[in-house]
Amino acid sequence: MKRILLMIIVMVAASFLISSCQYKFTVEPKVVPPDPDVPVSFSEEIAPIWNTINNCASCHNGQTHSLNLQTDVAYDQIISKGLVNTEIPEESKIYTYPHPDAGTHSWSVYSASDAQLILLWIQQGALNN
Repeated sequence: MKRILLMIIVMVAASFLISSCQYKFTVEPKVVPPDPDVPVSFSEEIAPIWNTINNCASCHNGQTHSLNLQTDVAYDQIISKGLVNTEIPEESKIYTYPHPDAGTHSWSVYSASDAQLILLWIQQGALNN
């Protein structure tokens, strides 16, 4: 009788342990690259990445850090500080440092689609448009 009771207790305990496991699978959204034939607008597509989506400008506001990414000064800041390399766009610090695969700016990174858009903007000459 004790043996049967012990088996029942073990089975009930095991069922609680097994049923309490939860798996959450994250499906990365498929990133559709931007059309390279369509000019990327700094004011309409790039600056909002820093000011709305990732809110980079909350730290990079000219007070907390020397780099100011607020909309009205962001372009002048990244150009004057040498963060854009139009000769080798993939080496531009404004692209590489907060890139999602870099691990150098782990507290806030671009999404993969934002990173592609920034790279394309640099490849197109990093215009202030």
